[in-house]
Amino acid sequence: MNKKPIVGIGLIVLLLGSLAVNEVISKKDYINLHVNYADEEIPILEKRIKSTEIKALDLLKTNGFTVQGTDKYGDAVLCRLNGLPSPKEENCKEMPPAEAYWAVLVKKDQILFENYAWAQVGINELVLSPGDSLALVFAKDGSVNFPE
Repeated sequence: MNKKPIVGIGLIVLLLGSLAVNEVISKKDYINLHVNYADEEIPILEKRIKSTEIKALDLLKTNGFTVQGTDKYGDAVLCRLNGLPSPKEENCKEMPPAEAYWAVLVKKDQILFENYAWAQVGINELVLSPGDSLALVFAKDGSVNFPE
């Protein structure tokens, strides 16, 4: 009986198993970021950011994003991300209008929550853990395109 095919199959199974385990572990070291500017000229950004537990605003600021809150609500409300919408479109004094605002969506790394949901706190209080996902989606004409 030739044992080489059995050993070869065993090595392949071991390799595939370790790759699957490594993928699961590595996802636990990252926070997924999805940014949709709702502008055909600006591509949707999908980024995995290596991080420990962190506030959403700190995650954005330490990764090169500029954020602006509102005069009335401070950093609790995201009025402008990387300069958009422009000051001509939104003055950031109070709440952005219902038809044009940044939706803050989160998908926690839990079995029960497989889809994005509205953040239940202001973006300044939103704490993300490795394995979580944050989506910032600009609502154009009042509609929010939830990411997959």
